[in-house]
Amino acid sequence: MSQKHYAEIKRVEGPFIAEIQGTTLAQADYAMELQEYHPSYEFAPVYYLPQASVDFSKLQSNENHTSCPIKGSASYWNLISDASTAGEVENIAWSYPQPLESASDLKDTVAFDLSKKVKLLRDGEPVTGWGIKKK
Repeated sequence: MSQKHYAEIKRVEGPFIAEIQGTTLAQADYAMELQEYHPSYEFAPVYYLPQASVDFSKLQSNENHTSCPIKGSASYWNLISDASTAGEVENIAWSYPQPLESASDLKDTVAFDLSKKVKLLRDGEPVTGWGIKKK
């Protein structure tokens, strides 16, 4: 493995469903799977669903932005309080509206934060593994 921080992105077939406490947030036939590599950390894959598959009536954009040296600047959404029994959940989803060239396949996609009680199902099976671990 290279000693630098980089990512591989590939299209993976589904179907995919993102839901929270029985409320569907997105349904898609495919996702873009992002696998990051770093010399000091291990990353679980992150699945980005097409923006057109997301039910934005349940989300509200917020002012939060983060920056990644390989993906670019991310924008975030909150789950609105009356969208599900989960109530308002901050920063439940994010996207890269203008990703860097190295992550151009993430344009017009959205990822959901699985640490915030979102279930992501692929072919009806839960996607497991989330987060970053120090090597």
